[in-house]
Amino acid sequence: MRHAYFPIQALLAVLLLFCVADARAQQAWRPFRPGLIYAYAVAPASGSALIYTLRVDSAYATANGDSVYAFNRLLRTTSASNPRGGSVKSRNNLFGTLLRWRPGQASYTLEATAQADVQAATSLELLPRAAVGSTWTASRQPLRTATLTSRSWQTVSPGVQDSVAVISITAPAATVRLSRRYGLLAGPQWLGGAAGSQLEVALLPASFEESVYSPLRVFDVQPGDEFGYEEYDMGISPIRCYSNKMLRRVISKRLTADSLVIIYQEQRRHEEFGYAGYCPAPAQVAFSPITLNRWALARAGNRWPVATPAGVQVAALRLLTAEYSVGTVPGPGGASYLLAGLPMNSNGFSSCPLTAQGRISYAPHYLQAGNTPATYKTGVDYAAWQLGFGPGVTTTVEGPGFMGLTYYRKTVNGTTQTCGNQSTFAALLPARAALAAALATLHPNPAADGATLTLTQPARTALALRLTDALGRTVWTAALPAGQRLVSVPLAEQPTGLYLLHLSGPATAASWRLVHQ
Repeated sequence: MRHAYFPIQALLAVLLLFCVADARAQQAWRPFRPGLIYAYAVAPASGSALIYTLRVDSAYATANGDSVYAFNRLLRTTSASNPRGGSVKSRNNLFGTLLRWRPGQASYTLEATAQADVQAATSLELLPRAAVGSTWTASRQPLRTATLTSRSWQTVSPGVQDSVAVISITAPAATVRLSRRYGLLAGPQWLGGAAGSQLEVALLPASFEESVYSPLRVFDVQPGDEFGYEEYDMGISPIRCYSNKMLRRVISKRLTADSLVIIYQEQRRHEEFGYAGYCPAPAQVAFSPITLNRWALARAGNRWPVATPAGVQVAALRLLTAEYSVGTVPGPGGASYLLAGLPMNSNGFSSCPLTAQGRISYAPHYLQAGNTPATYKTGVDYAAWQLGFGPGVTTTVEGPGFMGLTYYRKTVNGTTQTCGNQSTFAALLPARAALAAALATLHPNPAADGATLTLTQPARTALALRLTDALGRTVWTAALPAGQRLVSVPLAEQPTGLYLLHLSGPATAASWRLVHQ
């Protein structure tokens, strides 16, 4: 006997599947998604030097079932009519405070909260799944209408296409473009954006790990890469009394499942020019000791050390455009400040060229005393305290001291890339080959079954040995105890080819090429 509930059960399953598919279809047009970083530029994006970033900072559901996605907090510029000027902490971002989604209605609303001297409260309702030609009230304060003018297949980024809904806003005229997969492609700046009439997507949405802020992109360096920085006296006189130079050389790079650890050498050169009647110090040149420093970076999320032993605030990389964190100027009596992310910029203090999509910079903002509400200004030492990063070159500028990147030599896919003049830093850091030769010898080389590393003097402290293949993979490790001079490096079980033997310790770092034949 066939029971009646079997076809009913099948019908319910179909209806459930339809409801789930419909809910997913509605969410497919969602302007912003948690976990992604969105990047915009003043239209037209192709000709803009500045790129602004934002993300969904939190998500929650209201009592009536609305899904709410809140944007990250940032510093916002006060109005031009405000004589105090400066910036204030704000809940509003480029497109407002939050995005509200009403399930079942395919309705998305961008909402901006009122803030004195910054912007008035406003909202903008978007209906990307409405019938083409439909018109609705997008905002009541001020009163604005919207019309879905088209929904078609378009190019959203070079080589990337998607279904795009175009919504026209009236009084004043503005255009919103929504991609089914990639969210908001363009929107009006009146909702709280940057200077200009319209913001357009500059980079497709990406997770932190895939964005321009990823440490794997910024710190994409290899052992042997060199980076040179220069600083000049920034006094008000046109005569400069001193200059500083700094050279860094990457010694080793270790990549784990959750972190990136880079060991590098560093040495500085300080020169006083000693111009009579202008400079307080006599002419002289001094070199700092060679130090061994370490960058340790988390590959995902916001797990960052506050500062490295060298003082570089790697933690700043997690700050998007205008985001801020509290810091203190290093040294006795250091003042407190807000370190704020600046828009990505094609210009900067580095003389080595970088693209707008890659140069990330940060600057301190100091509290302007006596202002109500509190406002923050960059201060007279804005330039000296800038901190910048670039893809594959680590830092482009460091403060305090305004050390700007003026030279690098790095290997990319087997090809050496150079910017600047290496001779400017010739006196800093002994040549790698000379340093390794003075420390130890590796014999025989080429080798068949193995080689022996012989130190010129017994190790003062325990050292670590690591053998890597041509792809940088570790194939063998060993410890070299204090007082020992010799260690054997086995090769019999390794494929023939080129290897690097790395020796590291608290104050020791060197590497040797080893050919296995």
